[in-house]
Amino acid sequence: MGASPLGAQTGTAMDFARRPGPDTPPSHDPSLHDPSFHDPSFGYPALATQEADRSFSAGVHYESAGLFRPALQSFHSAATLYKCALDHPPEFSHTTRHGPGQIRPLLAYACVRLAHLEHDALDDPAAASRLYLDAIELDPEPSAVSFDGLGTSLEANGGPREEALEAYRKAHERSPSAQAVAFHLAVCAERSGDGVLSRELFDRLRSLGGVGANSLVDSWGYVRWHMRKTGAEELNLHRGTRAMLELGLERARPLIESGGLVCEFGVSYGRSTRILAELLPPAQRIVGFDSFEGLPQAWGGEPAGSYTTNGEVPSVAPNVEFRAGLFADTVPAFLAEPDQSSSPLAFANVDCDLYSSTNDVLEAIQSRVVAGTILVFDEYICHPTWRQDEFRSFRESCKRFGWSYEYLAFSLTSKQAIVRII
Repeated sequence: MGASPLGAQTGTAMDFARRPGPDTPPSHDPSLHDPSFHDPSFGYPALATQEADRSFSAGVHYESAGLFRPALQSFHSAATLYKCALDHPPEFSHTTRHGPGQIRPLLAYACVRLAHLEHDALDDPAAASRLYLDAIELDPEPSAVSFDGLGTSLEANGGPREEALEAYRKAHERSPSAQAVAFHLAVCAERSGDGVLSRELFDRLRSLGGVGANSLVDSWGYVRWHMRKTGAEELNLHRGTRAMLELGLERARPLIESGGLVCEFGVSYGRSTRILAELLPPAQRIVGFDSFEGLPQAWGGEPAGSYTTNGEVPSVAPNVEFRAGLFADTVPAFLAEPDQSSSPLAFANVDCDLYSSTNDVLEAIQSRVVAGTILVFDEYICHPTWRQDEFRSFRESCKRFGWSYEYLAFSLTSKQAIVRII
């Protein structure tokens, strides 16, 4: 697999797993987070039976709980052990209950999960590209997900668009009905000058008639128009969550350094909160708002209560504080506190999903929004009801409060948009 992160030297893999971060896996099971327990270089007897499978399951759990660093460590440990089981079955067969024919697809999928986390949570699309290539090489039947991920990570890294286009083509060949794949291929073809292929794909998406396909085409039309003055080489349409948050924070730096507020509206398990805490100095206060009871009403195909943590507030860095409750109650109460009486809003990650919830937030913060305030919207484009949710609420608020604004970036991958008030 060439210069893969999963090369022959297992020490390299474990160096990756030891990356520092604020997330700490639960202490009840040391086999899930003690590097010496996983690293084959520490001796075979230290490896538990089915340890590869347990590490893989732990990665799935941590990722679903917003703990991206423990998820990275667990998936990498699983991938390392699965590869050892393939290369040295007598010594490592006990680390998995699966046979050789099942191990390769599992190892490929572990690479896909690692690639997604590298791109979205760590902003390393180059590493993501290598991992997607590993998955493609390993998998007896490479998936459309691997090729599509390779395309988006290549574009995010500023690589040759021709290579991304070829990756999207292969993804489309494997899954012709996948709307997101066809959409990525159509946009890349348009930007590569292949108008015939682009028009054919966009026409096909329109002909499907569903709100999902039409929302993708509509989103690209909106993004294309509003980013028309951005040079083709500068226009990055596939940044991940971390890259978008980092860009927003960089543009908000003057206000942040002068004492402006940094807030997050919509926390859930705290994934993006942890990213913000890593990107900001340890002394920078971050205030997160969430009911921690899930959506207050249905949103698209998600029923009320989706994304609930059952009232449990996530454990994060000490410079983060949370206000639990509905936005309409907690945000005005926070801003009314004596030490917040005059602080402008420097940066906000707005992950409210619902039109009504976004309205509650924007109504509450409107007196603190100033020239230079940065708003990062998490579900702004590329989903079936995008024009009726955060997008609609923001546009109406601009008219109601007299805000002028400019778009700094969009991501077709993460669905985010960065807005600067001017």
